[in-house]
Amino acid sequence: MSKHTVFIADDFDLTETMDGISEKLRAMDIEVIRGPQTIKGTKLQYQPEDYERLFGKAEVAMFSSRSICSREMIEYAPNLIGIVNPTIGVDTVDVKAANEKGIIIGNGACPENYIEMAEATVMLMLMLMYDPNRSAELVKKNLPKPVESQHWAHMMWKKTVGLVGFGRIARCVAERLQGWDMNILTFDPYLTEKDVPSYVKLCSFEDLLRQSDIVSLHTIVTDETRGMMSTEQFRMMKPTAYFINDSRGQLVDEDALCEALEKKWIAGAALDTFMREPLPADSPLRKFDNLFLTPHIVGHALDCILSLPDVAVQNICNILNGELPTYCVNPQIKDKWLARRAELMK
Repeated sequence: MSKHTVFIADDFDLTETMDGISEKLRAMDIEVIRGPQTIKGTKLQYQPEDYERLFGKAEVAMFSSRSICSREMIEYAPNLIGIVNPTIGVDTVDVKAANEKGIIIGNGACPENYIEMAEATVMLMLMLMYDPNRSAELVKKNLPKPVESQHWAHMMWKKTVGLVGFGRIARCVAERLQGWDMNILTFDPYLTEKDVPSYVKLCSFEDLLRQSDIVSLHTIVTDETRGMMSTEQFRMMKPTAYFINDSRGQLVDEDALCEALEKKWIAGAALDTFMREPLPADSPLRKFDNLFLTPHIVGHALDCILSLPDVAVQNICNILNGELPTYCVNPQIKDKWLARRAELMK
């Protein structure tokens, strides 16, 4: 039997990870085809004239959030049986097209990945409520302590947290907050009361926005969720409330957020993801003192980064061996996938 072939995309933000995955596969005598270089600030679109060279032999293809796995590419690739992303998000993959073709999808939804993001989200909540950077600045600049009425920190105790979406990360956030004597709300149109823990209340999106002291996004990008936080939604929030997005930048209308901060519709926000990454130097988001910004790295704990190559390689090997990836996005198409695999192996 001829040796397997796997396509590995480039990712300017995951260079060591993609290189490590490639090295591990080559050590298993698997042919690796590397993708063209990605460029900061854009998502790579593969050109049809390159399909044969890149995807003509590939049985498994690995992409990331910085390169697009389109329907056209999926429909072209004659030997493709699996798609893998090293991280959790698969928003750059046309999942519907993959399902239709019987192509299984794996991702990096290992415990390290979603637990790190849950911990980071709780940290952002505390950063917004307590603003330790402002406290540290007093020492750094040798400034006097504020008088009692000038203190700025607020307790999380008795506050209401609204989690938009209730997947792995949001569940982990709720688990970590359940002992803090807080009200935890969630909006997820695909769940019912029996799907959420007793300490979490399922409610409408509008009620969540109106009642929450902290609103945190934990959903994927779809036609339904793209731009879901815009002017109308920010106007619903309390003027004392904070907003967090460490999920995907496409969920937020950034112009509307700037207006909300400028007109004090909300008290502040924290963003780890943006419409365009890296965040342009002239972005109006940079001018706000009540906006905490990190470059899509806030939850990237070293523990997780070191686990990604092994998880990805295991997913790829499982697919090549006719087993579901350890972390599978679309297990419902297993029978269709096995049929496609069997047909291609004839």
